[in-house]
Amino acid sequence: MPEILIRHLHKIYIGVLLLCSLSVYTIGIGHPNALFWDENYHIASAQKYIDGVMYMEPHPPLGKLLIAGSEAALKLNSDKDKSQFNRTDYITDTHMPEGGIQYTGFRLPSALLMGLSVLFFYGTVRRITANKHLAFAFSFFLIFDNALVIHARAAMLEGIQLFFVLAAIYQMTRAITDKYQYQAEIRLKHYVYLGLWIGLAVSVKINGAVLLLLFVMLYGADQWESLRNRQWWPLLRRLTTSAPCGVMPLVAIVLSIFYLHVGLGGEIAAHKTYKAGSQYQQSLAENGSWSLSTFLAAMPDNGRYMSEYADGVPRLDICKEGENGSYALGWPLGTKTINYRWSKQTTDGTTYVRYHNILANPVIWFSVVAGLILSAGLIISRYIYQNPVKDTALFYWIVAFNTLYLGYMVAILQIDRVMYLYHYLVPLTFGIINLALVFQYVFLEQLARGSRHTYTNLACYVLLAFGVFALFSPFTYSWELTETQFAARNWFGFWKLELVR
Repeated sequence: MPEILIRHLHKIYIGVLLLCSLSVYTIGIGHPNALFWDENYHIASAQKYIDGVMYMEPHPPLGKLLIAGSEAALKLNSDKDKSQFNRTDYITDTHMPEGGIQYTGFRLPSALLMGLSVLFFYGTVRRITANKHLAFAFSFFLIFDNALVIHARAAMLEGIQLFFVLAAIYQMTRAITDKYQYQAEIRLKHYVYLGLWIGLAVSVKINGAVLLLLFVMLYGADQWESLRNRQWWPLLRRLTTSAPCGVMPLVAIVLSIFYLHVGLGGEIAAHKTYKAGSQYQQSLAENGSWSLSTFLAAMPDNGRYMSEYADGVPRLDICKEGENGSYALGWPLGTKTINYRWSKQTTDGTTYVRYHNILANPVIWFSVVAGLILSAGLIISRYIYQNPVKDTALFYWIVAFNTLYLGYMVAILQIDRVMYLYHYLVPLTFGIINLALVFQYVFLEQLARGSRHTYTNLACYVLLAFGVFALFSPFTYSWELTETQFAARNWFGFWKLELVR
């Protein structure tokens, strides 16, 4: 390889990843030119911000604020009368202005941020493994997963949240690797930065609270020597400063986002008050939406609405016809797919159907499961059988990402309400990072000596993931399929793919 390419290979890798990621996630996001799944809710919510109408919702506001900001900035529908969106929480075709709307502005934040998040993924794996080739290869797993792509290319929340999730992980990783690779001290500012990123993730969806485990990991690395030597006073002294430095920015971010949420809702629609209390309504009328008194009155009402909404969501009922929910234990294998929308036409006696399905890339999802199983075996062999490890630092990173994965899944299993396959996208991302680390651990010696055979196999592995992504892409991008083509892609019964006749 020419010397100039070797010198700039890191930048080349970043450029290639960005080009591929942004192409996959952002090109053609206006298609399908119709609502699907939670877009019915989130676009309605975003429009209320644009028009200054108060509303409450079960999720924190940041995702919808970004969706609204994008739509307001691009002004693709500025000539459309979307006032009907303010009269409901769930818009349908009957609420659409004449001629419909363009969806690009509403979908751009999720698609763009998810496309950019590959930089944090690449940076995280590169810093942990000190192997840019490995980080480059496994970053494609974040790009070529069908489920991640279809969900991020929509006016929904997961693509937005995963950007902040991966940013928080990278922030923690950078602080720890700088300490052990460059002897740089972990400072209080690192807790502040981490708290800001976690606060942004939580401000999109509450499940981002699993990232609180990152504080524990950062503190553990920061105070490793004191922990090993059981020096309790230094541990406590550091905790009294590091904990506030992490938690206070997190709380400040969440409260600031909610302040924007309340401030932009200056008008209460006559038909729906969202059970806003009399104190909130009175303060809004007398002091305006941006006053501190209005904010203080609004916060308890918003919290109560979120709690009551969650309590009102039904439980999973697999006997119910058309049930789209699924058990969390089946998610790692891709159970169960959801047909977000479909359309069909018949030409010369052949029926062509455009599916829009959330569907796992089995190469990636099944590999994540294999990585978790291998990780479990490694951890058990170390702590139960006292077997030595090949690379101590890498081993602890594997433990860390297994902890994140299991922490999320255990928390999800405590929830009674119906849950869906896309709730697995956050732990899936943890699992992909873990898979990269396990791969390095297994092939540590081969990668260290630059084994061409190992890197060739890794390249074939990535190409296989891309090939399967391309095979299932008609479900992701809503391209036409015949019944025969559908059957060729219906690989597993537990996916519960439904043929449209």
